[in-house]
Amino acid sequence: MSKFLVWFKGFAAAVLGGTLSSVAQAAATGSLDASKLKVSALTGAVLTLSAYLTQSPVTPPKN
Repeated sequence: MSKFLVWFKGFAAAVLGGTLSSVAQAAATGSLDASKLKVSALTGAVLTLSAYLTQSPVTPPKN
């Protein structure tokens, strides 16, 4: 498996995990408004993505 594929799988997992956890947290507080869930999903995705890019164990290949 190439380094890029491993890096990309981690990238996708970070975005998906951040999105799902933030939406689940917002829903658990009783906030089932669609606009609030969208904002929560985007915020969670951006935060986990930035953390992943900062601490990524594999650097993407340079072209």
